[in-house]
Amino acid sequence: MSKQNYDTLDQVEAKYLRDHPEEIDGYMETLFEEFAETADTGALLSSLRIVAQVKGMAKLAEQ
Repeated sequence: MSKQNYDTLDQVEAKYLRDHPEEIDGYMETLFEEFAETADTGALLSSLRIVAQVKGMAKLAEQ
């Protein structure tokens, strides 16, 4: 019996954002709204890391 590999949530989100770059602005807006409500720094940083991976740090720094 073979072992099945599954993607993590971070991998799924990154793939979705790479396939739908027009969604990144809305994704970032939502993550900051959620951070304002929850103050969950870990979740914010995790989401920003995904955006940085998708867009590349140079492009993110320019914005």
